[in-house]
Amino acid sequence: MIKVVMSLVSTAIGLVLLLSFKSHSAGPPRSALSGATAGTRSPHGTASPSRTRSMKRPAGRSGVFAGDPIDTPYGTMQVAAVIKAGKLTNVKVLRHTDVGGRSAQIDASSLPVLRSEALSAHGADIDVVSGATYTSRGYARSLQSALDKAGI
Repeated sequence: MIKVVMSLVSTAIGLVLLLSFKSHSAGPPRSALSGATAGTRSPHGTASPSRTRSMKRPAGRSGVFAGDPIDTPYGTMQVAAVIKAGKLTNVKVLRHTDVGGRSAQIDASSLPVLRSEALSAHGADIDVVSGATYTSRGYARSLQSALDKAGI
């Protein structure tokens, strides 16, 4: 009888704790980023201070801008941003992680996703691909440095 009572009390306490749990968000939703500011995400997935959109973008700026090589535990990641008329139109991988046999498999599946997200976001504010955290962070940091060099 005591075991049954203890089990019910434990279940009730667990249920109360579960229902009182409040999740938190890493930053404002993308739809909230309008108007004068645009948030940027750091390579660690947290929101960083925002930049003002009032910065003048060179309207006709075009070219291929190589980002900085970013060292990760699984090798160096480096990308180049292809800019046409001041907009990101493509991302080329110059170097990708290559330490360990699994790196090539991870990169083969994650790099197309990262490219697609970067082109959709028109920048380096991209989410980390599950299972490819170091590749994702290196990709985003290298891309951001390329965009900085382009003045975007």
